[in-house]
Amino acid sequence: MTINYRLFFNNNPATREQLDRVEEITVEQEVDMAWEARIEIPIATDSQGNWTGEDEEFLREFTQVRIEIEIGDGAFVPLIDGSIVEVSDRLSSEPNQSIKTVIVQDDSIRLNREDRVFRFENLLDHEIASQLFREISQIATTEIENPPAPSRSFPSVVVQRGTAMQLLRSLARRQGMHAYVLPGTEPGKSIGCFKTFPTQPDSLPPLILLGAGRNVAEVNPSNNAQRPARVTASTLNIFDKTITQHTSYFGQLDLLGEEQTFAEEGNTATQILYPRDHDGVDLDRAVTAEALRSSYSTEATGSVINDTYSGILTPYRIVSVCGANQRRTGNYLIHKVTHSLTRSFYSQNFTLQRNAQSSGSNVGLANLAESII
Repeated sequence: MTINYRLFFNNNPATREQLDRVEEITVEQEVDMAWEARIEIPIATDSQGNWTGEDEEFLREFTQVRIEIEIGDGAFVPLIDGSIVEVSDRLSSEPNQSIKTVIVQDDSIRLNREDRVFRFENLLDHEIASQLFREISQIATTEIENPPAPSRSFPSVVVQRGTAMQLLRSLARRQGMHAYVLPGTEPGKSIGCFKTFPTQPDSLPPLILLGAGRNVAEVNPSNNAQRPARVTASTLNIFDKTITQHTSYFGQLDLLGEEQTFAEEGNTATQILYPRDHDGVDLDRAVTAEALRSSYSTEATGSVINDTYSGILTPYRIVSVCGANQRRTGNYLIHKVTHSLTRSFYSQNFTLQRNAQSSGSNVGLANLAESII
């Protein structure tokens, strides 16, 4: 399969000269983190001893950079759209050993530059998220889910010191959601997201470890038995002095498989929420949100086989894994992906997470056979 990539500087396609100067690109994408790209550009001295590329306009701080990649006959997929935040040089006296490294981070950093005191009155969490995303011109559209309205009245004032991104992640966490920024369909038009994790695969091809359709070099699953937790929280009614308490129930969680990852529920940890963790939301929603966050105890790392896997992995999506251990086969959340791209090579290393296991040995074989067919 052919691999093509495109670069944009300040929302304009890179020139042939600019593309020819790029030696290597690495893009790190991770859930609940700003995505980051590292672009390596060889540099040298001219006949007068002056270093090349010292004052390049397209490599200055806060230049908007977008990286897209295409596999085979598929469409171009954006890996990152953001700003140059750091430029560093490695200067060597040895020939062909000097490199300029350009660091790009996604547009969520524009929500994380100004520390201030926020005060919102009579607004729900998703309404606050919409208002904060609209403050950034590079965020052209939003994908915001409306969490269920509280069953009783809560204080209508949100006050928090920090950056807009810190506030967004705080609000998202108590709702069992995630706040992040994705590259949009056009350069310079990112998408502000305030959403829960998906639970079903989309158009991504499955990752197949065994059989004729094998497209991954390895899958390394592990399970952390200390992660799943029962979460409790309590509130005191200041008027009638009654105490309300809620405890999470594993049966209420959205699982990516048929069974829990633990053998006995009594072996799971117990966590008590801090009071501020459930301000503004129902107790049952707050404890369920935190229990869901801790339930992703299965992790699988691996890498795809170059020129074989036709998909482009990105976080916040679901992908199916086939041909692994029977209980490890099934749907996984993509948590982290490292894309490495040179003139002749493209690789994807991934970290997947799951909060469930498949129920029986026939499941893995059936999924494998179906994906091969």
